[in-house]
Amino acid sequence: MSVRKAARTFEVPRTTLQDRRAGRVARPERRPNSMKMTITEEEVILERVIDLIDRGFPPRQEDVREMADQLLNARDGTRTGPRWAENFVRRVPELKMRFRRRIDYQRALAEDPTIIQGWFALVRNTIAKYGILDHDIYNFDETGFLMGMLSHAKVVTTSDRKGRPRTKQPGNREWVSVIQGVCADGWAMPPYVIVKGKYHLLSWYTNGQFPATWRIHPSENGWTTNDIGLDWLKHFNQCTKSRTKGSYRLLILDGHNSHKSTDFDEYCKEQNIIALCMPPHSSHELQPLDVGCFSPLKYSYGKEIEKMMRMQISHITKDDFFPAFKAAFFASMGENN
Repeated sequence: MSVRKAARTFEVPRTTLQDRRAGRVARPERRPNSMKMTITEEEVILERVIDLIDRGFPPRQEDVREMADQLLNARDGTRTGPRWAENFVRRVPELKMRFRRRIDYQRALAEDPTIIQGWFALVRNTIAKYGILDHDIYNFDETGFLMGMLSHAKVVTTSDRKGRPRTKQPGNREWVSVIQGVCADGWAMPPYVIVKGKYHLLSWYTNGQFPATWRIHPSENGWTTNDIGLDWLKHFNQCTKSRTKGSYRLLILDGHNSHKSTDFDEYCKEQNIIALCMPPHSSHELQPLDVGCFSPLKYSYGKEIEKMMRMQISHITKDDFFPAFKAAFFASMGENN
């Protein structure tokens, strides 16, 4: 088909087709001089930034730069300069940089009603916008365990004793993190356990007899990273996709840095997961897992450690932790919480 005939058939200017055939780029797609990104690419980043802000994830400059670098890397392997994000925000009228406020306790109390009302309005509007069912609403949080830590408990002692009775703690105070998700219908998804280490050991699975759906992830320091945050999200998707009843799942989280990465956000979009971030410093009022689930879980775990002490186990290892955690989980993580 000739250029003239194609232009007439598809109602496109003949000069436009000639330009594209010659390799000339359209003006909206043209990369401005002195800029690494096209106008369209910057519009994509602006849309992402505004979407993050609307969902409670206001990004830092380095987060915006990461978005740009991912787009450039997919195109030609280049990267932005150190001040690209700062210049981008300056020239885009829809954006500006502001410092997050650090407010004192009394002022925070005064502002809490407004902040909390705004949060619940955001949740309601999101549920209505995407038609999300209660069965598809999830909350997750991360908590930590000192492997050898006993739980606080009242004990029976003699009436003439002065002071509190003391119990010697086991020797190991190594940190273990647990990421736990719970559905609005009361279903607790399989936990995700982060331990300090570089490799998986067979004994973790054989001694603890962990269910196949539970996940253990070694980490150099036992803490969450961006990669671990993304791996947990894939674990969440694997555990919940088959029980999803609607088109979208709502995932409510606390805004840890590992939940703000571009990869985390992109995976959510690919899987129709809508992530909402709670307001900063509000988890003591808005995070139900802290008191309703994690407190009983830690109490049950402490009782398991106490049983080991009575069996003369004075040093808690990972091989000891996993069966104790498993028993504590099944004893405390039920719909009644």
